[in-house]
Amino acid sequence: MKPSSRIFIIVAGLFLATSCNNAGDTTSTTKKDSAVVEKKVDSAALKSAGIYSGYIPCPDCPGISTFLLLNPDMTYRMEETYAGKNDSVVRLNGNWKYDNGKIIVYEGENARVSYMAHSDRLQQLGAEDKPISGNLGDKFMLSKNTIANNPAWEEKKNAGLDFIGVGNEPFWNIEIYKNGSITMNSPNFKAPVKMPYTDPVVNNDKRQYHVEADGNKLDISLVRQFCSDGMSDFIYEYKVQVTFNGKKYSGCGSLLGTL
Repeated sequence: MKPSSRIFIIVAGLFLATSCNNAGDTTSTTKKDSAVVEKKVDSAALKSAGIYSGYIPCPDCPGISTFLLLNPDMTYRMEETYAGKNDSVVRLNGNWKYDNGKIIVYEGENARVSYMAHSDRLQQLGAEDKPISGNLGDKFMLSKNTIANNPAWEEKKNAGLDFIGVGNEPFWNIEIYKNGSITMNSPNFKAPVKMPYTDPVVNNDKRQYHVEADGNKLDISLVRQFCSDGMSDFIYEYKVQVTFNGKKYSGCGSLLGTL
């Protein structure tokens, strides 16, 4: 065999070996990437997804107003407001897991609290993941609610509505169109009051608007915090405080567009 032929065979063999090794690496990477992208969720876990709320007993305060949102992608958002302690709010985000009828909420890599899942409730568990006993045992319960949604809002959203706030005693609402106006309305008004949109002052999860026009003054505070309207099982994702011409209004709100 000629030397040139021998060199050609050796080079070809090395090329094939390298190609095979690279192909193997590519397949492995693809499988690894697919495993990350294709995250499987137990169908039983999906049944437990949703938002829950309750008033949980507290050893050194009147109680803890608790909201827990379990997302279908196995992430959660929790808010705990400690009554009597300046209403301080503890906000947590992380992952949750479903294990044989049990919901486990994690703070980082550590389990923070566990619940036994029922059809429309979550029963908080104590030591060794057993139901909490005693006179207050049945109080460690979160009930399933519904995120506020109104079919009439969809049409307004398509027309550019970014945020809506509502309240009662007396009934009122505000509509914020980021590219246009802010409207305040109540049955006590002769007509809705429409004012020009003004950019808010933003501080973390809080937005504050101040608008003055045609002799009217409007101050709006939006805080990204779970909120109940007190008249239904609906849960909103914002607390709303409004002062219109010196009169204060409190309520809840929903983000429909962007702020």
